Amino acid sequence: MNSAIQQSSKKNLLEKYSPKNCLAFSGKVKTIEQAMSSKAPSIGRFQNEQGRQFTEGLITFWLLYLNKVLNLNKPMSEEQINLCSSMVVEEFYMLKMSDLTLLFKRIISGQYGEFYERLSIDKILTFFRTYLDERFNLAEEASAREHENEIYKSKNI
Repeated sequence: MNSAIQQSSKKNLLEKYSPKNCLAFSGKVKTIEQAMSSKAPSIGRFQNEQGRQFTEGLITFWLLYLNKVLNLNKPMSEEQINLCSSMVVEEFYMLKMSDLTLLFKRIISGQYGEFYERLSIDKILTFFRTYLDERFNLAEEASAREHENEIYKSKNI
């Protein structure tokens, strides 16, 4: 059985999951919990179904958008963007497109601090790691609550 991602053309996928399109609908995802529960595909799923080259291209598209929209004096070079996209695909494959949307929205709004007119690979990866840590902490808390609820239910049966 083919998934929706496998059935879509690469051009349609790039349009559907472009930063401009995703950010236009970002009002639906305001929290990490909402991003985690979204049915949006993950970076890893794109890689499995469309290949590494396509997935890195999609992340490159997002990084180019970020580089442009921040209007920096020292934007990332093409080589830096390509290397960064490869590192993102490698390390953050579990993030969904909804996570990416929320993360980039936070970066653009300045939630992760000042850029001082420049963007770099280490800054981008730090933003991703900060977001992922927060995501893992929330997932751990939700799992602990669910476990406590199960214990409570089993004692009250």
